[in-house]
Amino acid sequence: MVIKGSLSRARLADELRCVTYACKDGECMEGEDICDETEPERGGGCFVVWTTNNVTNEINVTMKGCFTHPTDCNHTECVDTSTDMRKNLNFCCCRGNLCNKEQKWVPISTKAPELAESVDAEANWPIILVISLTSFVIALGLLWVYYITHQKQAMFNEIPTVEPDISSSSTNISHRPIDLKDIKARGRFGVVWRAQLGNQEVAVKIFPMQERQSWITEQDIFKLPRMNHPNILEFIGCEKRVDMASTDFWLITAYCENGSLCDFLKAHTVSWTDLCKIASTMARGLTHLHEEVQGTRTDGLKPSIAHRDFKSKNVLLKADLTACIADFGLALVFTPGKSCGDTHGQVGTRRYMAPEVLEGAINFTRDAFLRIDVYACGLVLWELVSRCTVHGGPVDEYRLPFETELGPHPTLEEMQENVVMKKLRPRIFDPWRNHAGLNAICETMEDCWDHDAEARLSSSCVLERLSQYARFPQRQFFVATNTTNELPTKIASESV
Repeated sequence: MVIKGSLSRARLADELRCVTYACKDGECMEGEDICDETEPERGGGCFVVWTTNNVTNEINVTMKGCFTHPTDCNHTECVDTSTDMRKNLNFCCCRGNLCNKEQKWVPISTKAPELAESVDAEANWPIILVISLTSFVIALGLLWVYYITHQKQAMFNEIPTVEPDISSSSTNISHRPIDLKDIKARGRFGVVWRAQLGNQEVAVKIFPMQERQSWITEQDIFKLPRMNHPNILEFIGCEKRVDMASTDFWLITAYCENGSLCDFLKAHTVSWTDLCKIASTMARGLTHLHEEVQGTRTDGLKPSIAHRDFKSKNVLLKADLTACIADFGLALVFTPGKSCGDTHGQVGTRRYMAPEVLEGAINFTRDAFLRIDVYACGLVLWELVSRCTVHGGPVDEYRLPFETELGPHPTLEEMQENVVMKKLRPRIFDPWRNHAGLNAICETMEDCWDHDAEARLSSSCVLERLSQYARFPQRQFFVATNTTNELPTKIASESV
């Protein structure tokens, strides 16, 4: 029994023990196991199978245990030296108790003989040279394409576009840093804001999506040759603003401190000097809009343009009461040699529509559309005279043309009945006739709103008349209304 026990202990000492690792039903267990007897001359071994994540380099052991045919397991450590892994699997085996507790992967690359490498290099140098030169040329070509592409992109980014690409994830990349301050006006097109652009005060006219065509038309007018004129509203730029809720179209122009002529006359009366300045600069702007200016070597032809919505709301006043014309959303351009196209004649503001527009009897020619603007100009002159103090009599509150006769919101039928059928025009009051200057302007406005379109003045003729009135001293315009030639004190002091 003593001999038997000693043999058992010796046998246990010779038995190989390996770390085991196996997974079953989602549970993985690590333990130890005694390997079965193998051939004495071959001995036994332990093994490990694992994988390595290419991204995180995380090691994931798949299996550990005894290896019964360890032909190549001559190491005391479990090390995989292979360089070509299949399916990202590593395998190693070793001899010795618990030698598979840790595993390693140390790939050993095969080094080619130096002599053969040298011979190959000498034999293949023409091929290597050709490949190198080809790669160099291709690289230069790619660099050139990259440079040209970015140069063009930079060029396009510097030129304001009519419609910035709304598909871009950063739609405001080229927008001007504009700070909207407060709303100054509202109309059919949207709203006009007073805004700040750097150190410059500007006006921003914001069109909603349904008025996109007016936005396009207006900026096209501003961009025509020679539209930079002191009596045409100064154009700064246009932008398309897109956010998650809506798409707006911005028109950025100079800011006119005194607002529209309509709003100014509501709050102010005007002297004879103010009236002459406003009227003459307004007529100068309309004349420039109407006239065709031949092109030069540096500037293209400036075509004739009909405003088609001329009214006191669309005449703006600068700080010094110089007038400039704005709002070209309905304007019509007359290019030489081209027809005015299939356009709708009955557009504009109903109150300012000429008789031929109201009855739908427009002759679709350039002169016909220009005479429609002159008709409306006569009504605006009436608004100016109605708020002038030079005659010395009482000045009524501001009213729009036909507001006294037809109310604040006349219908199209009411305008047709009174303007076309009855040939109604705004009333010219007797005190206006008592001042020669006002009387001359009254005659001019009557020639502007003549029922016969062909009998109306041209805008250039209106400008010529108004310019003559402004040059004369105020005192020369008084016309005495009594037979004794005694002037009322108030009239005499203002006239002289």
